[in-house]
Amino acid sequence: MLKLSVCDLTVTFAARPVLEKVSATFYGGEMVAVIGRNGVGKTTFIKALADLVPHAGTVTLHDDSAGRVFSLRDVAYVPQLEAVTSRLTVFETVLLGLVRDLHWKVSDEQLDTVMNVLAELHLEALSHRPVCNLSGGQKQLVFMAQAFVSNPRVLLLDEPTSALDLRHQLIVMDLARRHTAERGLVTLFVTHDLMLASRYSHRLLLLDEGRIRALDTSEQVLRPHLLGDVYDIEASVERTRSGFLGVVPIRPL
Repeated sequence: MLKLSVCDLTVTFAARPVLEKVSATFYGGEMVAVIGRNGVGKTTFIKALADLVPHAGTVTLHDDSAGRVFSLRDVAYVPQLEAVTSRLTVFETVLLGLVRDLHWKVSDEQLDTVMNVLAELHLEALSHRPVCNLSGGQKQLVFMAQAFVSNPRVLLLDEPTSALDLRHQLIVMDLARRHTAERGLVTLFVTHDLMLASRYSHRLLLLDEGRIRALDTSEQVLRPHLLGDVYDIEASVERTRSGFLGVVPIRPL
């Protein structure tokens, strides 16, 4: 089974610890939501997993059954959607996820791979449009396609739905869930939406002051007393008719 093992992960900025000795194991086919208050190290955590920030400790991706250890090229990081000014087309942007830089020599196999991913995400009609001219939801799908085209083993999503309307939130998260299951990926996504976290994750990783406060199922993590301790709120936790857990804030403590 594919495993992402994190041991004593520590990140320090300007002599201030942001993450302190974080240890956990994540498994192939699993989606894990990374939650917690602002400033507790959620984005820093997944950036450290992608080796995008200096850190101490170890991050290992391995498959015990195959006896294989994977590298950082097997990790895809999709940052939070911000203003996009690039004039690259959708096709060129997705191609960058496969070849890393644009040059004159691109094989037919690479071109076919990009077209297949665009077709899978229903982006073929947009392939020649500049990314900067797309809607927020379309841009997010393009960057998801750029991640998928490299066939990663680990998918790291930083607030993938923060700039999207409700419809595109469901489209993006359904897509992430399907790829995670079909390809056996390890997927971690940062979110502030606790209902979204409950709906799409197998486990929730709750960070508090740079440490893991809880790593368990939604039922075990989304509890009023734990939410009160971490978020400083009084809240009730209810199950919707669809079977999802919802957090209803009552008042700040």
